[in-house]
Amino acid sequence: MNEGNLFIKSAAVLMCSVTLLDSALCEEMINVQANTKTIASKLSSINATEENGIIVFENQHNQVLVNLNNGKWSVKNRTDNSWCFKDADFRVDQTAYNWQEPQIKIEWGVKAYHSKFGEGKELTVTYTPEQGYDPCRKLILRLYQKQSFIEVAWGIKNRFEYPVKVANIDLVSRGQLFEGQTVEKPMVLRSGSGAEMNRIENKWEINALNGAMLTYLDSGKRRTMVVAGLKYNEFGRKVELKNHRGFKHMNLQVWDPQGKQIDPGKTYISQDSVYLDFTTKDPFKSLESYGLAMREANAANPNVYNFPSLCGWMISTTRFGEGLAINNSVDMIGQAKLAKDRGFTKYAPLAVRLEPDFYGPGDFGNTQQGWWDDEHWRKYGPGGMRGPEKRSMIGTGKGSLRKPYDTFAKFSKGVHDLGCTVLTYFQCNIPSLDFCRAHPEWMLNNDISRLHLDHRLNLSYVKYDYSDPGFREYMLKTWKRLKNEGLDGVKFDYPESSWIATGGFEDKTFTTSSVYRELFRLCREGLGEKAYIHERQLGVGGIPQQDLSAGIVDLQRVWYDANHFEPEMATRMGLRWYKSRSVFLYYPDGKTFHNRGKEIPQYMQRAFLTAIGFIAGRLEIGTSVGKMTDEMLHDTSRLYPMFGGTQSPRPVDMLLGKTHPETYVYQVDKNWHQVMLANYNSKKSETISAPLSGDTISTGSLGLDADAEYHAFDFWSQKYLGKLQGTDKLSMELRVGEVAMISVRKVATHPQMVSTNRHFMQGMMECHDIKWAGSTLSGKVDVIEGDEFVLTVAGNGLTPKSCEGATIRPRTDGLIDLVFKTTKSETKAFKVIFK
Repeated sequence: MNEGNLFIKSAAVLMCSVTLLDSALCEEMINVQANTKTIASKLSSINATEENGIIVFENQHNQVLVNLNNGKWSVKNRTDNSWCFKDADFRVDQTAYNWQEPQIKIEWGVKAYHSKFGEGKELTVTYTPEQGYDPCRKLILRLYQKQSFIEVAWGIKNRFEYPVKVANIDLVSRGQLFEGQTVEKPMVLRSGSGAEMNRIENKWEINALNGAMLTYLDSGKRRTMVVAGLKYNEFGRKVELKNHRGFKHMNLQVWDPQGKQIDPGKTYISQDSVYLDFTTKDPFKSLESYGLAMREANAANPNVYNFPSLCGWMISTTRFGEGLAINNSVDMIGQAKLAKDRGFTKYAPLAVRLEPDFYGPGDFGNTQQGWWDDEHWRKYGPGGMRGPEKRSMIGTGKGSLRKPYDTFAKFSKGVHDLGCTVLTYFQCNIPSLDFCRAHPEWMLNNDISRLHLDHRLNLSYVKYDYSDPGFREYMLKTWKRLKNEGLDGVKFDYPESSWIATGGFEDKTFTTSSVYRELFRLCREGLGEKAYIHERQLGVGGIPQQDLSAGIVDLQRVWYDANHFEPEMATRMGLRWYKSRSVFLYYPDGKTFHNRGKEIPQYMQRAFLTAIGFIAGRLEIGTSVGKMTDEMLHDTSRLYPMFGGTQSPRPVDMLLGKTHPETYVYQVDKNWHQVMLANYNSKKSETISAPLSGDTISTGSLGLDADAEYHAFDFWSQKYLGKLQGTDKLSMELRVGEVAMISVRKVATHPQMVSTNRHFMQGMMECHDIKWAGSTLSGKVDVIEGDEFVLTVAGNGLTPKSCEGATIRPRTDGLIDLVFKTTKSETKAFKVIFK
């Protein structure tokens, strides 16, 4: 038997090694020489000790315990000494077959660690098999001085003379849950991605990709855990909370269908890591902290879509749009010109998305895809699933690019000259068959032998290889060329076609996940940081919907093709509020102002505009500019400029057992909140209410001060809802599907702004430097040419004496309106003296 030995590996690292024998004999045979060994460190708040064969790694929030006798690890919540999980295994490529366990040599070491999360320490536990064919595995645990979460990473050392490929890394395998606890009123939420449904479920068991949140009461005490992917690079994540024959446990896996190849003698330290938070009790704060951490880890900074996007494909269809064949360069520029002529571009650019979506069946498998050049965009038109009406139309000037805008550069210039934005469309991995013939070396397995097979439109048998150096170079040149030609952004359709679970990569070090990411990474590198990258991730064919593109992609779609709006769309986006805007933007496909050719009621139009603008931050339109009324354009303009940042509205009533949250709250500052109320009852009008104060988790309150008073003002009706006590409820009667946007401001001791008519955030985007000094309320507002700007003010006991820069207009509700008019768009200063 080899006894444990303590030794210094370097000045910064202290190592301990022990041999792990057959698990049945471990407890009897292992005898660690030193009962307690403490690693000295300048970071006194994070300590690592070894006591009686147990590594204790801890900060003020968490205590991580690694048993050197059996290799299992556990986590305790240091705030109350409760178990988070207990006795978890760390395994690599574990299968259902249990062969003889080899002897394992365990080494551990701690070093100072610095990352975007600040100063911390990193504990590495290395498991080296002394027999058999398992690779050496490393469990890497990171604690930070100023963070409450644990970051878990991993590594592999190939101790053999041949390449080793690892695919499934069980960071936590069968970690026992709820030791010494009672679980009351549990609720779980999966960390949804793409078109995956995510709802609050009244249970604690869950099997989720990406991550999950669990909150419950333990003898009346709130406990919450968030277990989810942190840094993404080459692997996905799976989280399972499970009850197997009475054994309640957690499994946490980093996974990939192909896995990572590690060359002989090499050590691979994965960049993929996991986030564990067991100490933040409030489920809202716990998820929001996770979203911000995920943003930091992946350097995510999604671009703000500060424009509505007009979808040429949707408008051209009869099923979703108008059957108006505008999905070509000439007519899309015509839409941009209409937007300018009708005055919309005074508020925001219009993005026009030209979709060259000719499909293979129209020309024996030949399309624009792969070529992505003027020649093929001129040749093939937007013919849809079955190609053009007649095959003889191909190459006759009826393509996506048409004279006089018959090059992409000309098209882009035409759009930009009108002050608008250029978007286009790529199919991720459905290559044109003649492109495959021209470049077989760029295909998976360098193989085009199955070109003759007819296939489902989005699942071709021959595909690009995004690991191939030659193809990657070609793609990068393509994106750089398109950037130079004026492309501002792209929609990636059918991304599931680039999920290659079967391998065949030229570069064997790529995983399925990293090949998928490479598609978007090349685009980002070529188009630049300001490009708008859109991932239409719908999970077609059972392909996993994951957060793999975090830090690269700006936008994910959450719904199949649909021109209507329904509550589930809001919920699918809204229950990802903690990732929304901070990591991704989300949207529910394009929306039209009509249903079967008939205009929908204005309150329903405003409902989808408000919900999408507030919750999601990205609006796509399937109604042509020519068919939009002045009122439609006016209401759409109230969303712009679109707000960005890292915060999205919190669904405060999500834990009250509702199918769809009806109350969303955005904190502008500590005294000002924007509140969205929605009636998602499909049958009748209802009064939707939310308490202003109280426990948000149990009551769905806005979380305001019970001892204060608040002004409430509804945006769309421009109606003052009155002065509310902090103990009151905010209530509005809403029609079926109606959505209200209400500004709730704490009553000040002096005159204050309560709303505007210009923007649905009611002063957040269009008002600047609003302040009270002495007896004067002053500030600046952004006024648009020809649009009467109204700033509504509460005097709070004072009356206006004089006004500069605006006209005072009395109201019947005790407030006053400051009215601004201008013959040009400008920022206007004002000053009101009160008495």
